[in-house]
Amino acid sequence: MRTHKSVYIARPVADVFWYVADISRHSEWRSELLGSDIVGEVREGVGTHLRQRIAYQGRTLEANLEITDFVPGERICFRAHGGIHAHGCFDFSAEDVGAVMRATATVELKGALTMMERYIRQAIDRVAETDFERLKVVLERGA
Repeated sequence: MRTHKSVYIARPVADVFWYVADISRHSEWRSELLGSDIVGEVREGVGTHLRQRIAYQGRTLEANLEITDFVPGERICFRAHGGIHAHGCFDFSAEDVGAVMRATATVELKGALTMMERYIRQAIDRVAETDFERLKVVLERGA
């Protein structure tokens, strides 16, 4: 299942990129994130491993993420495994006086979950909408 979402933020693209790249700030804009820890020696960029705890429909899921592509000011890609199997990217571009962040993700659904694709997609879209609006508000207020 593939999803995508974008948001315009009235801040320079570098500000938006580095804010999103800062894992310690994710709880400020990601509504379902309970915690995120860097695991291992690599602290930024390709090869960074993260352990995240996510609240979803009354359950707590744990996901392990690896940053697979990191181009400063332009792109951050990841692969997730554990409670969820997915891969995706955040792409950043300048537009007018601000920045556009585009997120794409492919979530691997197996077994009975394939029958729930429509509902899972709706849930992902709702969370993305909420999170992107929070990101926009936080950054446009000057975080």
